[in-house]
Amino acid sequence: MEPIQIKKFCEHLQTRNYSPHTIENYGRDLRLFFADLDKDLRQVSWQDVDHFVQRQARDDLAATTINRRLNAIKHFFDYLVIEQQVLGANPVKPSHFLRRGRPLPKKLSQEQVKRLFAQIENPMDHALCLLMLRCGLRVSEVAKLKLSNIDWDQKSLLIEQGKGRKDRVVYLSSDAVADLKACLELRPASAPDDLFFWNQKRKTHPLSTKGIQKKFERYAKAAGIKASCHSLRHTFASNLLEEGAEVVSIKELMGHSSIESSERYAKLSNQRVKQIYLQTIKKVIDKTRV
Repeated sequence: MEPIQIKKFCEHLQTRNYSPHTIENYGRDLRLFFADLDKDLRQVSWQDVDHFVQRQARDDLAATTINRRLNAIKHFFDYLVIEQQVLGANPVKPSHFLRRGRPLPKKLSQEQVKRLFAQIENPMDHALCLLMLRCGLRVSEVAKLKLSNIDWDQKSLLIEQGKGRKDRVVYLSSDAVADLKACLELRPASAPDDLFFWNQKRKTHPLSTKGIQKKFERYAKAAGIKASCHSLRHTFASNLLEEGAEVVSIKELMGHSSIESSERYAKLSNQRVKQIYLQTIKKVIDKTRV
């Protein structure tokens, strides 16, 4: 049975201005943790948390997924200890979190991008994917895009309260503008008020994040590539860096909260590094032949 405290905790997160997406994930992770625990909250021990981690690891879950769930559990017990003062200590310990490397984001090659988009004939699906590839949008930001967010004159989008609750402006490429205008001509009168995209099977309903992800999975499988919606966002950042864009500009366009997140993409731009090296070393050799 779900503890009533989980509901109160989620309400607490709402008052702290956490995003609905984060609150939903926290609630889901907490219900998963308590599903196998038949004991009072005060009896939950570090061993229970340890057993939870072991079960997750046996299911071959990634360290990032396990740590994310642990983070939700830790925040919940912090809330009980600090805010509610009904517990004396948090059973989640630093040692519970799994050590993990920081793998570089995977981008798609030009050939993979062409293969992927060759599979997408539906105009709206093409526009959805192109917004992630050309503008670096998160899949949740695509789903929430509003008609009123689009400035056709400036060829820009206002992304409202993205990750980190920060609004930002991104710019539209010429092909993205063309795709959006094509969608606009197809948009039914019954589409959800002000939301740009709609559920094509139930036209009065909005298009969900999961709906977009499932579409992408089908297209990626048909193209014979292993990728996710986030791969398009990574490809956007990597392509800009390889063509000489500054990291600080990438930070603003991606909506990263810190420059460190954007700097990770710099490691991907080996082609750009090679190009610069070959251009500059030739000048060096001309001046210092040995």
